[in-house]
Amino acid sequence: MTAYETVDALVCSAHGEPAGLSLGSLALRALKDNEVEIEVEAAGISYVDVLMVRNLHQNKHATPFAAGMEVVGRVRSVGSGVSHVKPDDRVASLLYDGGHARRAIAAASETFLLPAACDPVRTAAWLSVALTAEIALTDRAALTAGEAVLVGGAAGGVGLCAVQLAHWHGARVIAAASDEARCDLARQAGADAALVYGDGFRERCQGLNGGRDVNVIIDPVGGAFAEAAANLLDWDGRYVVIGFAGGGIPSFAANRLLVKNRAVLGMVLGFYRWQRPAVLAAAAERVFHALADGALDAPVTVVQGLAGVPAVMEEIAGRRFLGKAVVVP
Repeated sequence: MTAYETVDALVCSAHGEPAGLSLGSLALRALKDNEVEIEVEAAGISYVDVLMVRNLHQNKHATPFAAGMEVVGRVRSVGSGVSHVKPDDRVASLLYDGGHARRAIAAASETFLLPAACDPVRTAAWLSVALTAEIALTDRAALTAGEAVLVGGAAGGVGLCAVQLAHWHGARVIAAASDEARCDLARQAGADAALVYGDGFRERCQGLNGGRDVNVIIDPVGGAFAEAAANLLDWDGRYVVIGFAGGGIPSFAANRLLVKNRAVLGMVLGFYRWQRPAVLAAAAERVFHALADGALDAPVTVVQGLAGVPAVMEEIAGRRFLGKAVVVP
């Protein structure tokens, strides 16, 4: 591949709203030694893509570019330092952008050989959020079978994956969401119980857990959920902070952590991408196993063709979308 090749893509020419995206082409740069070029078969569509387009993402993306941070496809070529995948292998990859295109370039350390038992479309839909949830549950929270897990934002991408993966690991799962429709989705995904945020949250949650507090809390929400959930940790409980979709950044009283030997832990997927690639690869193997087992089976909306992506991104931005979306370009 030369630096002058171009690829069909959904192009963000100027930061703004998803409606401003258009079909076009982007230049592909030359492949580096530790990279993989992929013919994209499916690419996830997520809220992070909306943030990229609006120029609100923590990593800035110079225009023109294509959004899309997770893909499944066939390897076209590999850099000279890549040995774990080869041309024509089907792989799943994390990206920093560029997934909403016919071809993409990924770091070799973030490219994983996809088992034949895994559906490519479903894998592309769930890859990044499933890896986030899996590492939060296992590496950070050290979840063990039989423990009780409370998942905030349980109808979002990370939340649904945390519900299903915690259940797959043998935990009792209590889901929390903003309304009954989202609670129903979490129950369908495998939650043992679900409740809506609001008054008496702690008492209602305890009532769903035999009168006890929980062992692990997975929180991609922050805000009012965190204020209520912070007091729901049992002895030696672990609270994993993943994000602040609810808008507010929580604080935690150190005395309440001390008196019950509780812990609050941060988790960002980027750390594992940059600093712990072996942990990331091991988590990917478990996620693929869960996908092959049917353990990650929440609704996926499939968009045929890149032209349909902006409308879905608008739905996601307006919090009107449930489940996950994926485009087959």
